[in-house]
Amino acid sequence: MKKWLIIAVSLAIAIVLFMYTKTEAKAAGMTLGYTTGDTASYNSLTKYHKYINSIATDTFAFDKNGRVIGDVPSKQLTYAKKNKIKTWAVISNYNDAIYDFDGNLAHRVMTDKTARKRFTDQLISLAKKHHYYGVNIDFEAVNPKDRSAYSSFIQYVSQALKKKHIKTMVSLPAKSADNKNDDWSWPYDYAKIGKYADYVQVMTYDEHGIWGEPGSVASTSWIKRSLQFSVKKIKANKVIMGVPAYGYDWDLKDGSGSSAREWNDIKSLIKKQKAKPAFNKKTGSMTFSYIDKKKHKHVVWYENEKTIETKSRLAKQYKIAGVSVYALGHESESFWKSVQKGTK
Repeated sequence: MKKWLIIAVSLAIAIVLFMYTKTEAKAAGMTLGYTTGDTASYNSLTKYHKYINSIATDTFAFDKNGRVIGDVPSKQLTYAKKNKIKTWAVISNYNDAIYDFDGNLAHRVMTDKTARKRFTDQLISLAKKHHYYGVNIDFEAVNPKDRSAYSSFIQYVSQALKKKHIKTMVSLPAKSADNKNDDWSWPYDYAKIGKYADYVQVMTYDEHGIWGEPGSVASTSWIKRSLQFSVKKIKANKVIMGVPAYGYDWDLKDGSGSSAREWNDIKSLIKKQKAKPAFNKKTGSMTFSYIDKKKHKHVVWYENEKTIETKSRLAKQYKIAGVSVYALGHESESFWKSVQKGTK
């Protein structure tokens, strides 16, 4: 009897340990925080590092000849390494000369063989020199005619990085269908890019922005449609879902007065204006309005702790690789606690 009791207890312990390990593995997906090179990003990293296991330093771009330009945030990389946080180097086609993403710049590095090779070689050198775990390619405003070229470009770069044991992540605009009439999202072939990249970071934010009518930055239904499309085209264990740490403030009378507002800024604005935020059931987001000193009416859409937790939970629902946050710098610990609760 004692022998069978020991066996039974041992079996029970093994099952518990197996289930615990399985649960821990499921909960231990990627929580990626985008950072810039400023002090605010570094301060958030040091304050909230226990909530994240990866950072992506959004500090690099390139010129028409494929030369990588930008600053290495050394303090962030040192701190991340010390705390066993994986690091990604974000390389974008942002052009300081036009203050925007440059589709023509992207086209050149994709189609000019010399520029493409130089770009790739310099990415490898950057990653090796500064011990980056991977490279996050973020080409936005890609020209619609470059859809095929971009997929081939990602194949070329990712294969070269893989040979050097460097991971590749690609950021893509969220979409729920392939629509040739949508110049913003059509250039990105999810299936082909997802085949070559190790991870695909789907930017499930900016459903609405100051360039258009007021609305949720990331409504629940919109995120769901985006993720449904993503996991149909890409292996779920490669997909990373974007979470915004900001909202938008629309000046209904003067569009030039509209702006993005960071997490802490929105909290201060609510207090200053004595606003009364309301939960919008249709979008799963928060909104409020106020009148400024010029007597202009403003409408603000944003996420609070509850909506962030609820939307972060979609990562588990769709069994994807994890979540990413844009961006560290002006958020509070309550924000990160909400992301953690949603992804546990």
